[in-house]
Amino acid sequence: MSKFDTYREQYASFVYHGFSMDVKDGVLSVVYNFETPGLSDFHPTWKFPVKRDLDDQAMTCLRELVFQLGMVETISYYKIVCPKKVVVECGSMTGDQILWWKKLYYNGLGEFMYRNGIEVSEDELLSIECQTPDERGDAKPFQDPYPYKGFLVPVGGGKDSVVTLETLKGHEDIMTFHINGGSAIDNVIQVFNDQKNDYRAERTLDPNMLALNEKGYLNGHTPFSALAAFASTIAAFLSGRKYIALSNETSANETTVKDSFVNHQYSKSYEFEQDFQNYIRGIVTSDIHYFSYLRPLTEIEIASIFATCREYLPVFRSCNRGSKRGIWCCNCPKCLFVYIILSPFLSEDEEIGIFGEKLLDKPSLEQDFRELVGIDENKPFECVGTRSEVAAALKAYIGSGRKSLLTEKYREEILSRPDSVKALLSGWENKNHVPEAFQGYLKEKLIQAREAFEA
Repeated sequence: MSKFDTYREQYASFVYHGFSMDVKDGVLSVVYNFETPGLSDFHPTWKFPVKRDLDDQAMTCLRELVFQLGMVETISYYKIVCPKKVVVECGSMTGDQILWWKKLYYNGLGEFMYRNGIEVSEDELLSIECQTPDERGDAKPFQDPYPYKGFLVPVGGGKDSVVTLETLKGHEDIMTFHINGGSAIDNVIQVFNDQKNDYRAERTLDPNMLALNEKGYLNGHTPFSALAAFASTIAAFLSGRKYIALSNETSANETTVKDSFVNHQYSKSYEFEQDFQNYIRGIVTSDIHYFSYLRPLTEIEIASIFATCREYLPVFRSCNRGSKRGIWCCNCPKCLFVYIILSPFLSEDEEIGIFGEKLLDKPSLEQDFRELVGIDENKPFECVGTRSEVAAALKAYIGSGRKSLLTEKYREEILSRPDSVKALLSGWENKNHVPEAFQGYLKEKLIQAREAFEA
């Protein structure tokens, strides 16, 4: 019997008991109360700065948003033993909202299940027990009349949020947002606005979960971007910001495991963005608008714009292993992908200046290279672009006369691909939620980057 089946037999349920929240000295403090009966309790925490007055109506809305953040936080703790039932004791949801959460659990844990060899249907994974709004006496959606304005832009320290920041800069009122921090995040914000208008939320994980991970209980990828969606909504609510401008691109829609639903970037996809917008509208009626500003673009288009933001080249870090320490690890698929996707727009010397070495000359990265370019079926489990974008960038690399160990070894395969950078730089995905008033800034940046590439 697998670990998954053994644990599900041993632990019948996961319980979301409740949460405490307190606003004091300009800070919202939240402590959640989760439990897997017979195994452990868990008490993760959050802190959010409060930058507006909160009357009774606002506190009611805030309490609901905090409850919802707790729902997405449960996923990290549920996955330890994956009980068949999640019991929610502290809020209410309709039948459709329960189905929404079952979908997020299933798709958000797609990579986790794939890599742990778990085969189960969406309906079989879990049931969710929760009171309905009528049973609890909740009048959802709660009304939120606050006059929101300006942008909240989540920053992760990589190239994508830099493009959003620099595209909106000079046109709109921007507040940067991040959860916890890290060297790369701090450095990017420092370059952008010297941290003059920054919003930092703080999240702590429960040490009991970390201890169980060390003991070998089930572990793996969870939908962090979904967590960030709910957290950024609370941040926008507490800072009075109208637009939450994510930096997720259309390339995130491509699945990681070919011909399956498994997508490392599911909660960055257009599907999740739509689902989240629809879900929030049933929770709180407000003027906060969540969308991805870069959804019309592909990774290679974003790279072309980012390459023109030269002041960020020394400080950005897209490597998940190294970004908190402010380094590129130079030994992971994400580092290799960024090296490749920037190669049509930066010289070899510039790239070596960023990474410290020539990544396409590293034999240790050959497997990652094969997966990125589509020689092997599945992509790496990282936030990377499509197979066609990688192939197009490598064709441009070879076409410019540059050589490397990996491109020479797979030269024939790369040159046989129909993809080209020039063609990809003319794309614009119309399935997006970017307000029309802000699309022009992005189109202008894309045209400038395209002209710089073709010059």
